[in-house]
Amino acid sequence: MALRHVVLTVLARGALSGYEITKNFEAVYSHFWRASHQQVYRELARLHEGGQVTAKVVTQKGRPNKNVYTLTRQGLDELRAWIAAPTEFPKPQNDLLVKLLALDIANRGEFRLEFDRVVNDAQAWLVELRALQRECLRTRKSWTEHDEVLFLALRRGLLVGEAQARWLSEVDAYLRK
Repeated sequence: MALRHVVLTVLARGALSGYEITKNFEAVYSHFWRASHQQVYRELARLHEGGQVTAKVVTQKGRPNKNVYTLTRQGLDELRAWIAAPTEFPKPQNDLLVKLLALDIANRGEFRLEFDRVVNDAQAWLVELRALQRECLRTRKSWTEHDEVLFLALRRGLLVGEAQARWLSEVDAYLRK
């Protein structure tokens, strides 16, 4: 999957400014796709140049003008073709695991500091996802189909996070031996 497909997916929901797209990334997509504001804007420029999106300049009072992007027929066709194409199995890349594999040549104390930082981040991420799940479940009766799909994405994040927490616990037990 490329960033372009994520951006096309966001725009399939409706016309948005670059700022609104990046806010979507921060609020929703950041749990399964990372992209900086600069990456999103570069991708929007490529999609615009390639004809997959149009950009309309909107004048704002007291603020800089903004571009509002809309998916074109070409962009929609590309997105549909990508949806129907074979999906690769997720890549299980994990920097911490590679560091663990090289632990015999490293300073264990320095690794332990990094490991503890990762554990704290993983725990904070799970707290955030669990709070999102509670919030989502409060409004379950009024969900749209898109809300259900977003919840499935959240559930995947929770399951991955919980599996990561269990694995980190096993690593911790190994490090304490």
